[in-house]
Amino acid sequence: MSKNRARDRAARAHMDSTGSFRARAARAVDTTAGPEATLGTTVFLLDASIPVDLDHGIADAATMDELFAALVARSAVFVERDGEPYPAYMEVHVVPPAGKPSDAPAGWRNAAAIVYVAARRPWDLDDEADRVVTDAYRAARDMLNRHWPGLPESHGHAALHWHLLAGLRGRFTEEGAQELLQEMLATAICRSRTIGADPDVDPANW
Repeated sequence: MSKNRARDRAARAHMDSTGSFRARAARAVDTTAGPEATLGTTVFLLDASIPVDLDHGIADAATMDELFAALVARSAVFVERDGEPYPAYMEVHVVPPAGKPSDAPAGWRNAAAIVYVAARRPWDLDDEADRVVTDAYRAARDMLNRHWPGLPESHGHAALHWHLLAGLRGRFTEEGAQELLQEMLATAICRSRTIGADPDVDPANW
């Protein structure tokens, strides 16, 4: 077994036993120095606006929330940094938005999703999780803006790293962040995942 594969499995086992986010689990089992690229995940909340009217191209019986989730999940294939793409996978859980309906511009409504991102990255770097969130958010934002153009710039989509969101809601520990995550996942309206992702970053193969 390769060193990377052994470390990935150790991180998975650590996360399963402790409930840690995988990026933190990878650091917990790391026994080498340097920014080694390993499999890991991070999670963020995506606040977005989607059209009120039903999309003309939507499948029969599908909802706009389901299309929103599918578009965000599909954007994983466009994740890049500094013009260099890298394989990523997203699992998207659409949850009730926190904003008031009046916060959205005319013809649009609020939407929100919990987004897990999986990638092989140097997670040991202090800011890597934040940078992966930024990369994933930009891909999702661009995908939504291409599919639904015309959103006023003043109401643009936004992303918030999960630990920052948890802190803003008074959950300052890892356990508190996980509790908030589970509470919000329990309210999910629908979910989607990246189809056709690089097998290396698809958690089904870990």
